[in-house]
Amino acid sequence: MNEEKQTKKELTLEDLAAMMTTGFKESSEHTKKLINDKIDELARITQGNFLSVEGRLSGVEGRLGGVEGRLGKIETDVAEIKTNTENTKAEVNKKVDVVIHNELVYRVEKTEEKLGLKPKLKFA
Repeated sequence: MNEEKQTKKELTLEDLAAMMTTGFKESSEHTKKLINDKIDELARITQGNFLSVEGRLSGVEGRLGGVEGRLGKIETDVAEIKTNTENTKAEVNKKVDVVIHNELVYRVEKTEEKLGLKPKLKFA
């Protein structure tokens, strides 16, 4: 039946050229659409990745701010420890000087007693 409805037509070079031109135009338009769709998809993916990276960088910046704050506190603590250490050293040196002085006074007094000498000065 289908064969009866279809009439055979001889294909000419002009017909073939027209078919190819139409096919190429349609194919070219379809290719352009596919390319544009892929470009749009690539743009969406790139934008999504940039937004993701931006979000992660914001998180890193926040954490770095916290680290900076803690480092500032550590620096303050270290400076305080250095000051306390210097103060302790000064106090120890004073104490050592007093102990050495007192020991020397005691030894001089004992030596004077043994030798039967009268002390010229009374040390405090």
